[in-house]
Amino acid sequence: MPGEPETVKINRKTVKKNNTLLRNKKPKSFPIICIGGSAGSFQSFEKFFMNMPSDSGMAFIIVMHLDPNHNSGVTDVIQTFSPMPVAEARDGMLIQPDHVYVIPPNKDMGIHNRKLLLFSPGKAHGFRLPIDYFLQSLAEDQWNKAVAIIFSGMGSDGETGLRMIKEKLGMAMVQDPETAQFDSMPKASIGTNLVDYVLSPEEMPVKLIQYMNHPALSEDPTEPVKKEIKDSNSIFKILMILRSQTGHDFSHYKKNTITRRIDRRLAFHQLPDYNHYISYLRENPHEINVLFNELLIGVTKFFRDAQAFESLKEKFYHFLSYKTESEPVRVWVAGCSTGEEAYTIAMLLIECFSNSRVNRVPKIQIFATDLDKEAIETARAGIYHSNIVADVSQDRMERFFVKRNEKFQIKKELREMIVFAQHNLIKDAPFTRLDLLSCRNVMIYLNAELQKKIIPIYHYSLKPKGILLMGPAETIGGFTDMFAPIDPKWKIFERREGSVYSPKVIDFPFNVSKQTINISKKPELKTWGKNSMADNFNRFLLANYTPVSILVDEDGNIMYINGKTGKFLELNSGEAVINIYEMIKDELKYVLRNAIYQAHIQKNDISINDIKVKEDQQTRLVNLKVSLLDTPALHGLVLIVLEDKGLVKKASVKKALKEKNKEANPLAEILEKELEYTKQQLNSTIEQMETSLEELKSTNEELQSMNEELQSTNEESLTTKEEMQSLNEELMTINTSYQAKTEELTHLNNDMKNLLDSTEIGTIFLDNELKILRFTPKIQTLLNVISTDIGRSITDIVLNFDLPNINQLIFNVIETLVAREVEIKTQKNSWFNLRIMPYRTIDNFISGVVLTFTDITSLKIMEHKLATIITYAKTSVSLMQQPALLLDGKLQVIEANNLFTDYFDLKEHDLNGMPFAVLVHEYWKTNRLDKVIKNMADEDVRILLDQDFPQIGNKKFSFNSIPSIDRQTKETLLVLAVIENLPS
Repeated sequence: MPGEPETVKINRKTVKKNNTLLRNKKPKSFPIICIGGSAGSFQSFEKFFMNMPSDSGMAFIIVMHLDPNHNSGVTDVIQTFSPMPVAEARDGMLIQPDHVYVIPPNKDMGIHNRKLLLFSPGKAHGFRLPIDYFLQSLAEDQWNKAVAIIFSGMGSDGETGLRMIKEKLGMAMVQDPETAQFDSMPKASIGTNLVDYVLSPEEMPVKLIQYMNHPALSEDPTEPVKKEIKDSNSIFKILMILRSQTGHDFSHYKKNTITRRIDRRLAFHQLPDYNHYISYLRENPHEINVLFNELLIGVTKFFRDAQAFESLKEKFYHFLSYKTESEPVRVWVAGCSTGEEAYTIAMLLIECFSNSRVNRVPKIQIFATDLDKEAIETARAGIYHSNIVADVSQDRMERFFVKRNEKFQIKKELREMIVFAQHNLIKDAPFTRLDLLSCRNVMIYLNAELQKKIIPIYHYSLKPKGILLMGPAETIGGFTDMFAPIDPKWKIFERREGSVYSPKVIDFPFNVSKQTINISKKPELKTWGKNSMADNFNRFLLANYTPVSILVDEDGNIMYINGKTGKFLELNSGEAVINIYEMIKDELKYVLRNAIYQAHIQKNDISINDIKVKEDQQTRLVNLKVSLLDTPALHGLVLIVLEDKGLVKKASVKKALKEKNKEANPLAEILEKELEYTKQQLNSTIEQMETSLEELKSTNEELQSMNEELQSTNEESLTTKEEMQSLNEELMTINTSYQAKTEELTHLNNDMKNLLDSTEIGTIFLDNELKILRFTPKIQTLLNVISTDIGRSITDIVLNFDLPNINQLIFNVIETLVAREVEIKTQKNSWFNLRIMPYRTIDNFISGVVLTFTDITSLKIMEHKLATIITYAKTSVSLMQQPALLLDGKLQVIEANNLFTDYFDLKEHDLNGMPFAVLVHEYWKTNRLDKVIKNMADEDVRILLDQDFPQIGNKKFSFNSIPSIDRQTKETLLVLAVIENLPS
């Protein structure tokens, strides 16, 4: 594989030595390796175990396709070449390292807590997939300690199980198809693009041991080992390289998920640490794409967690009941991977409509998205291996699939319901007005901060009472006000109505960095280092001898507090707000607001003394001072100083009145002070009102201007809407036209396909570079081509006939535009007529060639038979005792015996190929045989001739001819002419 370190061939002693160096002691858990293959893969098992040491510290589970009614003695056979003990699996058997276990015949096998569990076959006489069954169980039980190895075998068993192993951070190895007796199973697994190693069986042990014993995969690495492998910046460097190459940011994926995937790549390349891997990434761009795909591993299958989909199907009936015929059913499948889940939901919807027996089925729109471009292409093709029959019922297979060779393809009706697209859930806009949103096994890879961003987007995308389907291990977190659980076990939720959206909750586009309050010129608060005497003294003064001070911004938001504020501030019930106007006591609220206003107007400090604040049944006097700060670091902020003058005691007031009875009435003096303060407040309020009135007038003018602009914009929007409606009608007309053309092309394509199939003439189309464009099924008997070979050059294809200069013939046709024909013989002794013609378009452009192969085997057989008959006839004529002549069906001379040439004094080489009529007219000089010549090919002829011949004189003889006629075709094959000499 690309980027794979060079394979080293070793013997068992070398592996044992390497293993001893890498593994000083067995870990608490140990790797469990499942090896799957057919009954004919014993040679592969032998090569594997002959190179595997007896103390590798791993356990091996062999799952084979065995005859259910016959005990083949697999255990005894494998024990002959395995260095480890081999046993047939028993129900409940605990797996031990350095042992080999073999599945018994006619059993399915699973694993739980390292115990083997045996089951009766789920399909006793049907299509069984024992390797897939065990691998899925192994992935769930052992996670990254699970390894899947696929050997030779027919079908695609093991392909789905291998996907599950990779999803759980396991490792996958596959036998090189070139070394496999049956390459179907290896090729199916390789087609997943998830295989780590493709090797011959004897090369696998060393790679397996090196990988599993790499320090990066150790269960309990020491701190020095951790620091040696990775540092705090290494992961960010790798993510930066990924982002610059692929354009996708993985910084908000869970760190454990990322590090585990990177650790696997370290073990694969046998690199010591992250820094070496960073260098490897920069030197090998292909590895960046491999790591990208590693992080995107999205494993799915049809009806995964079947009970979840059964529960979902019941919920479908509920929201389908209030759907109108004109209202489409809209579904979004986020993280669809290779499309199985999207097709599963489409099947369920179709079945629901069929069961509900509605008059008219609403339009179904399913949007399936994923970040992986290759997975989307696979989903669009809709072609899957035959092992899907284990997950899809027979009825659904017949209803929704059509078989293509050894695979199954989604039917056109189901495929056209789904739109597949590449989509980034983190930064791309979501789909809206949805009835169902499925995001199974997506959120588990994202960190909590990003999940809090995405869940509200899901709520925004769904219609009221829309359904949200999540994976079994996922949750909506604290957003219970947005979603109500309707099936908690399978994580099916319903969108709640009436949720209030906050701008801080929904964020378009996504920006997952932490939000900060936008405060102009926020002061930088210094932090202190080591304590000193001066620091402690300053803090003591601030805490005990300075008045209560509060630092606020222009909106009253509290920035900093010094001292105890409980006498002046209080928290109100409800949403917590740290604002001075909300927290200050009522007696100080209006005074404070006025003082801050005056400080901004006058640009001076404002002081107000002896403000009365009620405290239970007593009164407290407070002095207030407001200062507008103008230092560079605190510019625009306001300092509020509150000085407590203590409680006013009633007894002291009475005593003072008695002592000053000679003075003016103290109550009048108090009232005068309050009146003076009230006047000041009134004047300040009037000034504020006048200023506010001017501001309101200005604002009103601005609003009027904005209203006019909005009216103009509204008119433009209406005009644009009409244009869009007109454009939409045109697009609908064009779409209808294209649909009609598409249907016409589909019919024509079907007609052409049936025409080519019915003629049984092998046809292959090539472009000017000899790349395959398309071919008919008949061509597969002559060239080893399959559907995936489209786009490859014909020079890369193995031919089943001997024609070494075929490439030159094709290029000559392209250059000269002259068709060529040649007869070829296949390896099976069949004969074909190969015709090479230029491919002309309707515009008379040459865009390739067409090769047609016409079977002429029967014609060749007839030619051979005819040649044999002619040879036999020639021999018979040469042995005749009378002058004789052998003619073909066109009355041309094939053979003349010596008696004939001697009798007429002729030479044999002059007669070969000569028409009999020429012989009669030119050499015999007579016209008496003209009537005879016309009838010679159809009937027996006998005529007497007495003729003078030039050079040989008078001859008297009887001319006799007998035709040989084919009984079936009624065609004359040969004519025998005999001369019977008569006495003169």
